[in-house]
Amino acid sequence: MLKMEFSRISSRPVLWMLLAAGLFLGLWPVIQMWPQGVTDQYYMMYPRSPFVSWMYLEVSSTYQIYALIFPLLASLVYCDAYAEDFNTGLIKSILTKIHKKSYLMTRYAVNFLLGGFIAVFPLLVNFLALMMAFPLIENNFYYGMAPVSQNGFYQDLFYQHPFVYIALRFFLLFLFGGILASLGLALSTAVRNRYIVLVFPFLLFLGLDVLFPSLNWYSYSVSGLFLWNYQEHWSMLLYLFAGFLGSFVWYLTAGVRNETV
Repeated sequence: MLKMEFSRISSRPVLWMLLAAGLFLGLWPVIQMWPQGVTDQYYMMYPRSPFVSWMYLEVSSTYQIYALIFPLLASLVYCDAYAEDFNTGLIKSILTKIHKKSYLMTRYAVNFLLGGFIAVFPLLVNFLALMMAFPLIENNFYYGMAPVSQNGFYQDLFYQHPFVYIALRFFLLFLFGGILASLGLALSTAVRNRYIVLVFPFLLFLGLDVLFPSLNWYSYSVSGLFLWNYQEHWSMLLYLFAGFLGSFVWYLTAGVRNETV
């Protein structure tokens, strides 16, 4: 089953298109700020490092585009696979060889991991490229290196353990991307239109992001918690838990009940 999944994924043009888009989004900000014609003395009074120059913390037009299409990066790559199998009848052939629950579990896991990876890929490319451009200067809040304010996400962690901070951000965004992809996959058990399935996470993301700020519940803003430097809030864990559990139970329950053979 896994061999078949990897073969299908690698043959999907959208995967390579998303990887190319991720490379561009991650590398373009680095190209724009790449140091040219400088000496070692330049860095003595220049507090730029991969930590403070990371596109996640240094808001730019490129990052705004990335934040807007984040749900699409997660969903477009594979969350329509179940609907595709159902519409083409391929699922009938697959289920003659493996148990339905094994098929559903494998599809959920692959979609989750792939959606999470593609969603954070631009940020990963950007950070690695910045490590080749700038030295790993120790963060100092009073030395022009203040992308994380007192109202930001775990300020003390960023200045005391920046690599842990970066890893935590990657992990949370990976989970968020995987959950968005899983919600699209779960919807495909009820809606067979692939285009609706692909765009559903994006519409849900926008809907929640409009709803809570309109009610003055800014602490519950989905984009603010995950894609912008908002202060940590318990609702972040609520989103992750509800999104994972809800999509998993919905997909597995509906998938088992669907008559396919």
